[in-house]
Amino acid sequence: MDPARGWSLLPDGGPLFRDVLDAGPADPRAWEVPLARYAELQRDLTPRTAEIEALGVPAARTAGLPEVFDRLVAANTALDGDGRRALRALRPRLADWCAELADAGVADCLDHADLHEGQLFAPAPDRFTFFDWGDASVTHPFCGLLVPLRAARARYGPTVLPRLRDAYLEPWGGAGADAAGLRRAASLALRLGAIGRAGAWARLFPEAPAAGAGSGAADSARWLRELLTEPLL
Repeated sequence: MDPARGWSLLPDGGPLFRDVLDAGPADPRAWEVPLARYAELQRDLTPRTAEIEALGVPAARTAGLPEVFDRLVAANTALDGDGRRALRALRPRLADWCAELADAGVADCLDHADLHEGQLFAPAPDRFTFFDWGDASVTHPFCGLLVPLRAARARYGPTVLPRLRDAYLEPWGGAGADAAGLRRAASLALRLGAIGRAGAWARLFPEAPAAGAGSGAADSARWLRELLTEPLL
């Protein structure tokens, strides 16, 4: 560790999952095991959610997401007038979605929030290390499906998404909801997960100029506008 420079030296984690996918056959089933392992990790950590939040991990609790949404929309300088009006008009429906998801029977816990192909090491078959938790928050766990399913859709197309969603949901089968209820919760979370992504960009670059390329405000606004679109599933 070199705190003065902000450097840390870590052991080699093995190849990135992205590189493994690039080198192998085009098989969307490759995502099934890491998604199931990620769900198992979240379930195992759920009893420690309060401890994780006490460490300073940002809270975006499901029941409180409407207020998080309000703050993000109000503070964002990259939204134009039409976009801001559309988001404010969406607010009553968004509150209903949040209430329904909060009542789905799956407790809030740690969510990586940016689990794309470049955020996993794959050192051996069926072994994975999830890293770079800088965007993480305490929220509904199913919000974590948003980024990996978008990555899978970009690589394989939309037809693979139901199978990958179900692979992720399988470890949650004992959480008190039936398969249909879990799928409905996943659909809600796939939409509401955009709030977490918007919040991550706002946290990372709070002072970035709104018009700057790749600025926090611009990327946060892009994710907020995703709330106006239909979810992946």
